[in-house]
Amino acid sequence: MAQSAPQGVTAGGRAPSAAVVAQARSAFVKAMSAHATMVGKGGWVSPGVKHAASTKTANGTVSSMPSVNWSGFADSETTAGKTVSSVSGDWTIPAVKCLPRPYQNQDAFLANWVGIDGLTNGTVEQLGTATQCFAGVEYYYVWYEMYPAGTVEEGTTACINDNVDCPRPGDRVSASVSVTPGSGGNNNYVLKLTDHTRPQESFSVSQQCAADTCQDSSAEWIIERPAVLPPFGVQILPLADFTATGFSRGNLVAGRVPSSIQGFSGPVYNISMNDDTASYYLDCVGQTSPPGTLLSVSPNQCPVVAPKGDGKFYALWDSSF
Repeated sequence: MAQSAPQGVTAGGRAPSAAVVAQARSAFVKAMSAHATMVGKGGWVSPGVKHAASTKTANGTVSSMPSVNWSGFADSETTAGKTVSSVSGDWTIPAVKCLPRPYQNQDAFLANWVGIDGLTNGTVEQLGTATQCFAGVEYYYVWYEMYPAGTVEEGTTACINDNVDCPRPGDRVSASVSVTPGSGGNNNYVLKLTDHTRPQESFSVSQQCAADTCQDSSAEWIIERPAVLPPFGVQILPLADFTATGFSRGNLVAGRVPSSIQGFSGPVYNISMNDDTASYYLDCVGQTSPPGTLLSVSPNQCPVVAPKGDGKFYALWDSSF
């Protein structure tokens, strides 16, 4: 399901000024830095309570978990004394369509990432690619986030300053987060992303987090739209129309045992993205063809599935809002 798109520098075929590029990238970092999963009075923005729907795999059960800003899969390590020490995944950057009139000036986002933590706590150690529609123009990013800091954009100077020579649809990407014990009560993290198509966009960073803060309790392979907390309440930003996206591989090491997403012996969650009224799906993991109409939120319209092969899964876009 790899996609491609024309190689023009913007969605509209026009190169924005450096000032507009700076505005777009500032808005991207601000939105993506609001990754904290819990908002309000302990209510979840990222995954919430699971549905009753589930499916069996060779090593356990995959359960449904709705979200208003995540879709994909998450594995949760609940065994005392065991933690996630590595997560990795491969994907292809998808093409997107920016919002049509009258929403053409509304920001829209799509992020593909792998990470540790964030499912049941407020820390995140993650990295990936992302697309932003800003004033009708597409911006493509490589980035990472390491708690407690916000999102950090990586990539070439030309991409960051002028929106040229950036990651593009069709680029093949691999990313991983690994954890090893450190000193002084800290753990060491290496976050590495490789753009196999455009090696100049690749990066690797080393970070630290206190062992009693970053708990390494879950692994995620996620398609996301950001949620932010302006003064008037939670704002969940539109999901850019990506047609189809997903991961061609998803693996982890937990309790020193390597496995695929679905081969994990603990809880595995199939996360579907819903609109913020929980009325219909924005994208559906495992959907095989476009539905033609909005899918209502029900297990029958978006059945719980497990990844195939080596943690491979796809999701189809249904709606932006």
